[in-house]
Amino acid sequence: MDGPLCSMNEYMTSSSHPVPMKISVTREANFWWASQSENFRDVFPDGTLWAPLRGSIGQRNAFWDTLLDVRPGDIVLHYVRPAIRGISRAATLPVLAYPPARGYKEPADTEGRLVLTDPVREVHIPWDDIRDILPPGKRPLTIKGTPMRGYFFDVSREGALQLLQKAGLEITDGPCEGPPEAASADQHLGGPSDKWTLGAIRTEQRFLRNQQLLLRGSSCSICGHSFPEQLLVAAHIKPRKDCSEKERMDTRNVSMLACLFGCDALFELGYIVVDESGLIQACKPASKQVSARIEGLAGRKCRAHDERSRGYFAWHRQAHSGKVDQAGANTPDLRWHPRSP
Repeated sequence: MDGPLCSMNEYMTSSSHPVPMKISVTREANFWWASQSENFRDVFPDGTLWAPLRGSIGQRNAFWDTLLDVRPGDIVLHYVRPAIRGISRAATLPVLAYPPARGYKEPADTEGRLVLTDPVREVHIPWDDIRDILPPGKRPLTIKGTPMRGYFFDVSREGALQLLQKAGLEITDGPCEGPPEAASADQHLGGPSDKWTLGAIRTEQRFLRNQQLLLRGSSCSICGHSFPEQLLVAAHIKPRKDCSEKERMDTRNVSMLACLFGCDALFELGYIVVDESGLIQACKPASKQVSARIEGLAGRKCRAHDERSRGYFAWHRQAHSGKVDQAGANTPDLRWHPRSP
């Protein structure tokens, strides 16, 4: 990657922007075309590309399965008829995931694949320019020169680079900072390279936090106080490294919002736990100052505790107390069991 990207306000500009924005493109980068509807207004700033594993009648579609080939650093062209409306960069490997909270109409328990992206810039490349650059009969255009029906297609490097230039982007040769071979999602969404991993962590944290903000508002799940969004983090109830693939998919329930005024650290370090009824309890000895903070939280109802998240809280409680309680014993098996192709 070429360092921190500009803020959304900086790159949401017209084509008359006086200074071209630079974008580095590695030699290994692939290019993709995502056909979207008005859900673009949600999924582009949220940085999500998601597709179900199968359709409503059990069918598989090649233009969904292409998400499997995305790698960190790839460039995505977001098409909303009749123009390309945005450019983003893939930040993560594809992982199994339920639909994000915004922008997708499928039921919440639909099994699918998710790629997280960093938005680069909103643009407007009209259809006439697209048709002049991309050859008919090659993805994503039909032999008649119309957009193929479907969702996600590869784009030729030559054509994509010309489209980036049409978008007012100055293309630079980026160094190969990503791994030569993508690491498995078990290691991390972004692979072993430090720069890719940091980018993936940042993008995943933004995604999880957005999920929780949409579902529960901007209040800390532990202390219940409302804070500015930048003072809240998406805290994993059960650490990601300990989650099964099925549990990692459960982004709506496996994490919660916690404030940076102590609640996030107290929960992560096991000073506090959430009991089977959803009440916050002290878990291990602490200094006088820490104990005073815990006393102010003990007995409060955790906002994130419900039937869907209780198993994760039971895991956290058992991990830090070493006690197997009824809730922990009854934690459902959420392991990923893929269906046969």
